[in-house]
Amino acid sequence: MKSLLFAILFGLMLVGCGEEAKKEAVEEEAKHDPSVPLLIPCEACGGNVAKKTEKCLKCGHPTSDSVVAYKEAQELARIRAERERERQELITKRVKPLIVKRENFVTDNKLEMIWVKPGTFMMGSPVSEADRDRDEIQRQVTLTNGFYLGKYEVTQAQWERVMGNNPSENKGADRPVEEVSWYDAVEFCKKRTEMEKKAGRVPQGMSYQLPTEAQWEYACRAGTTTKYSWGDDINPKLANYTDSGLKKTMAVGSYRPNPWGFYDMHGNVWEWCADWFGEYPTSSVTDPIGVASGSIRVSRGGSWDYVGPYLRSAKRNYSPPATSSASVLVSNQASKPAV
Repeated sequence: MKSLLFAILFGLMLVGCGEEAKKEAVEEEAKHDPSVPLLIPCEACGGNVAKKTEKCLKCGHPTSDSVVAYKEAQELARIRAERERERQELITKRVKPLIVKRENFVTDNKLEMIWVKPGTFMMGSPVSEADRDRDEIQRQVTLTNGFYLGKYEVTQAQWERVMGNNPSENKGADRPVEEVSWYDAVEFCKKRTEMEKKAGRVPQGMSYQLPTEAQWEYACRAGTTTKYSWGDDINPKLANYTDSGLKKTMAVGSYRPNPWGFYDMHGNVWEWCADWFGEYPTSSVTDPIGVASGSIRVSRGGSWDYVGPYLRSAKRNYSPPATSSASVLVSNQASKPAV
């Protein structure tokens, strides 16, 4: 019995000595390993610990354990980065040919873009339209260049992926981002462009940006001339506005799309446009981008907390660009940075 106990105890001592030797080896290796910074997070308390010390001065946790945890985390991050790179390459392989051919596509983060062909339409409202405002002067507008426009309003999940925050009051991953200033919206487009360019999916001379007011109304009307893209009347089955009684935003795509496949062009949340707000010209125009300067920016489409007439295709709204009052509908087109 004594010999058996001796053997077991001796064996445990050997294992313990082996573990200690391993820790010492890890500590010694870490001292000279350039991939391990001088200060690393302690595995136990999260505080900084010098890799050349034996233990954390704050909690006493062995430094060797923190070194192992750090290197394992770095390796895991490398593996994830490699997988993400491979994923992005597959998306690029699928998406880039579609952009070149001006076909609809879905890029990273489930951002769906619809190609809008060049064309001519009547922008504004006729004097006979009920509830019209005087600033909706109707005239012929020609857009000579096609452009991509988001099929849906930018969701909170998409916004958070790019910006790292979610300012929305009505939380929900598939709801439109809200409480966004014009400057925030422009920054989102800038960062989105940088991400897609890095992945090789934005052709030379194109970028993600806010649509001009003319582009927005052109896509909203989708070939129609009525008050709304579905006709002259409105009811809660068609859009989210005050009469819906919901008193909040709804998930994007909750209502039927317009004839060109765009959702929520009427109601849910206001959508920023690139333009400064200003008076329309009275004659026909080509590729208008709004007035050269101003103090308020245009938003369009109406919102869940506005009455039906505010959702009309021609209705114009405006706010100071720093006001967090609208959402984002992104465009991908020939680069013309907002000023």
